[in-house]
Amino acid sequence: MIGISFIVAFIASFIALDSAGKVAISSRRESTFWRLSGGATLGMGIWSMHFIGMLAMKMSMPINYHLSLTAFSFFIALISATVAINIAISGNTLSTKRLLIATSILSAGVVTMHYVGMYAVIEHVAITWDRSLILLSVIIAVAASGVGLWLAFHLRQNSRRALINRLIAAFIMALAIASMHYTGMGAATFTHFGHTAHDGLSTLELSIWVCAVTLVILGIMLVVSMVDSQLRTSRLADNLHQLNCQLEHQVHFDALTGLANRTQIDTCLLACLRHSKLHQQHFALVFIDLDRFKVVNDTWGHHIGDQLLIASTQRIFTCLDDSMTLARLGGDEFILLVPDCNQQDISALLTRIADVIGEPFTLFEHTIRVSLSAGSSIYPEHGSTLHELKVKADMAMYHVKQAGRNGWAIYHPEMEAIADTPPTFFTRIVASA
Repeated sequence: MIGISFIVAFIASFIALDSAGKVAISSRRESTFWRLSGGATLGMGIWSMHFIGMLAMKMSMPINYHLSLTAFSFFIALISATVAINIAISGNTLSTKRLLIATSILSAGVVTMHYVGMYAVIEHVAITWDRSLILLSVIIAVAASGVGLWLAFHLRQNSRRALINRLIAAFIMALAIASMHYTGMGAATFTHFGHTAHDGLSTLELSIWVCAVTLVILGIMLVVSMVDSQLRTSRLADNLHQLNCQLEHQVHFDALTGLANRTQIDTCLLACLRHSKLHQQHFALVFIDLDRFKVVNDTWGHHIGDQLLIASTQRIFTCLDDSMTLARLGGDEFILLVPDCNQQDISALLTRIADVIGEPFTLFEHTIRVSLSAGSSIYPEHGSTLHELKVKADMAMYHVKQAGRNGWAIYHPEMEAIADTPPTFFTRIVASA
């Protein structure tokens, strides 16, 4: 029974410490539950440890207990532990004043519970007290309460060593509780007198009820705590996975339009180049630039400009199929990858895109008209490397701009005859890389 009483105190202390740790990472409603359940579990554990320890006493006389005093001692432990735990672990810091108040409440409750429980012995048993041991038990109760509450607050952080630290702390708390109890027990000398009839609870009855109820409740609390920890771990894993997915998306996609960014399109281009070489297929690379986009930004503001970019990409998407990849490189500059195509396919596609972009946009009651300039190169006719294809597509787009914008062109060698070509789409990309 002595071993069982220590185990009960240890489990109750651990649950109280674990509940205190959950307070800091829980919502307001959950935090209230863990504060109340942690304090109540500690109080019940202290009371159960006390009575299981008393039931372990070997005496030559029958011992019976008043039901009312026994129940009263239980509620003293329950209420004092719950109040003390709530005072100690509430807030971000544990001030000396709060610690002293909580320690006073818990130690007073523990001492009162212990000696009320001792007086619950039916009156045909007389008790003689050793005052020095009573004083020592009170000192131990105060010290144990202070240390326990201090540990409950400072072990709230859920670090890697939290479980080990709480197990060690629970062992220390259980040892302190047991020391106080058995010191208090040692202060009492029982003397039997009178008859043996009784109307209270017998030792056997009380031992069965206390052990059964205590172990069931502590078991339930342990299961609840373990399930909660498992659910928290699962939620954290899900949140971490979602965060990683978001970060991965941000690395490869444009935040405004949701299109692939430069990193992603370069990956797609390399994959398409390898595939086309292996299967001897054609693919097209298209540079697209919205004409007069800067005027829109300067006239109506960047908010309208952003909405224009989003609306433009949505219109372009209506002309594409799932095999094509549209990416935004920055500002109003886009790149389009069209796999497995020929010059006629690209001509038809760019015509459709130019037509849909040329339709008026209505944004926040403003009617806005823009056009596009696009240039394309085709693998392998215009180059065998991505660098060559980008240079040729840039030349084709610059040719459109030189011709007055609002159009598209596919590269042909005559475009290289244009002298003094300034840095345009591709050269700006290289410069910013």
